[in-house]
Amino acid sequence: MGWLNVLAATYDNCISEVGESETIRKGKGKKAFDQTVVLLPVSHLTNNAGIEITINENGEFKDAVKVDKNDQMTIMPVTEDSASRSSGIAPMPLFDKLSYIAGDYDDHAAEDKKKRPYYEKYMEQLHLWADLPNTPLKVKAICAYLDRGTVMKDLTDKNIYDGTDVFVRFKVTGIDMETRTWRDKEIYESFIRYYGAILTETDIDYTTGELCPDTQKLPSKIRNSGDKAKIISSNDTSNYTFRGRFISASEAVAVGYEVSQKAHNALRWLIARQGYHNGSEAIICWSPGNDYVPSPMNDSSQFEKDDEEEEDKIGFDTEELFAKRLNKAIAGYRQNFDRDIRRIEKDTLKVVVMAVDTADGSGQGRLSITYYNEQEPQHFLNNILKWYSECCWEFYAKKKEGFLIGTPSPEDIVAAAFGTQRSEFVDADEKMKKKSIDRLLPCIVQGRKIPKDMVYAAVRNVSNPQRFKEANWYRLLASACAMIKKYQYDYGKEVFSVALNKESMDRDYLFGRLLAVAHKLEDYVNFKSGNNGRETSAMRYWSTYAQKPARTFMTIRDKLQPYISKLKTGVRNYYQSLAEEIFAKLEETKSFNNEPLKENYLLGYYSQMAEFRNYKNTEINEEEESS
Repeated sequence: MGWLNVLAATYDNCISEVGESETIRKGKGKKAFDQTVVLLPVSHLTNNAGIEITINENGEFKDAVKVDKNDQMTIMPVTEDSASRSSGIAPMPLFDKLSYIAGDYDDHAAEDKKKRPYYEKYMEQLHLWADLPNTPLKVKAICAYLDRGTVMKDLTDKNIYDGTDVFVRFKVTGIDMETRTWRDKEIYESFIRYYGAILTETDIDYTTGELCPDTQKLPSKIRNSGDKAKIISSNDTSNYTFRGRFISASEAVAVGYEVSQKAHNALRWLIARQGYHNGSEAIICWSPGNDYVPSPMNDSSQFEKDDEEEEDKIGFDTEELFAKRLNKAIAGYRQNFDRDIRRIEKDTLKVVVMAVDTADGSGQGRLSITYYNEQEPQHFLNNILKWYSECCWEFYAKKKEGFLIGTPSPEDIVAAAFGTQRSEFVDADEKMKKKSIDRLLPCIVQGRKIPKDMVYAAVRNVSNPQRFKEANWYRLLASACAMIKKYQYDYGKEVFSVALNKESMDRDYLFGRLLAVAHKLEDYVNFKSGNNGRETSAMRYWSTYAQKPARTFMTIRDKLQPYISKLKTGVRNYYQSLAEEIFAKLEETKSFNNEPLKENYLLGYYSQMAEFRNYKNTEINEEEESS
């Protein structure tokens, strides 16, 4: 199926959601905000109303108020012309600006701002709908009120008009409990029937193969309300689209009006509801059956369930426990899809990932589909499971004040590879971030290998800890380690886990462990002497150590001598014996040299530091007490 078919099928499967608004929490932390989203009916759009006029069932004015900023979103019927109007006279069918709905607008407007033809065209169009026998009484009441031509007088009497050509909506009392005409489903359905009946030009719809009313004016406002870019456009005034190959736009492609409306409304809804914004690019992942699916753009916290009993039994998080949580979550998704086989048509039982963006990142011009992938649900879930289980490491969880196994988000991965310290946070250049996330998307969704150059970039970036604040650097280090682990899986390398591999003879891993011992020893002495947080020699010489490890280690060792002399005998013996054990393995493999270190040294460093943290220091304490 093509993207139009899939989105139209999504709309049909979510028909119960049409017209139902919901509030979504967007953003994180201090930047979080609430956004109202709605799956629009066919032939409808939203606009922000500034004034709300209340009338009764006879079309008599009752009240007018300015609409609160948090309640301005208004669902309104539109025609093809009014939905895409930029100039000229193209009235909305029901709600519109004062210049269209107010018969006495010119009485309050400057000579060069008079717009009587706008009102006349608006009323002519409204009467075609309102005068039909089956049109809802509320629409008839609005038409009767506007026929009187007293809108500006009524607003002035209420001291509501402030000189701006504001958008207006209506409440109608005395007919039923729902006075808000912009929320009335009877009005939605009435306009859809009416407008569908007056669309007479037909053609073969390329998406369905059926003869039906077509459209040459496809919708914009895809990524947000200010987005003017269109996915399909037949504007050929500058020889940009079909001329030279076809005489008319319909010869190039013909799209049915109803399919276009359903598909674009579903796309807007999905982006607003669950889209990920990669700069100007919008990325969505969904099931046309309207089941929640895991997002490839989130970290593994989306799979977390509060399973405190199991964690308490173990004492701390492990890769085994993470795998158990992950498999349990994926199994839940599988069960949902198995259930859906009985609920929806089989050809809509799939998972779709789609990304749209303009060439220059603006809100103008053509909106391209930069990524599109359809998969069977089980295949998609297998790829998701593979990514999250193989690209995982240990991260500090602020909310739980401890360390948990998890998978970094694509943003975290890009920050590790290309991020720089900016104020309190680490961020990458916007263009680099966008391109890199686009490259990671197929790795997550389709199971492709992680790009080697991105892994190497992360190793280089993290090998300069002095460029970052300490807490940020440790987060980058964990993300880099997760990337290295995924790289090992993808390219058939030896795979290291968070747990320290004491038997490994890998040169880079051993040098990483040795650096961790040097750092921990000096940091331990600083802590005991009240200089907690002071930079260690290991951190100071880190980038040089990565290039010439043997020579730099000898320098670090000399710097450690004053610290070693301050240790109690038991502690000193512990660190020295551990360093000698690692050094002996390097000597045994004849690899204590100055060849630059490869990625595994970061894993060796992290795992040795994790061992220090998780180790209860029983042996050290016992030796301290006996010394």
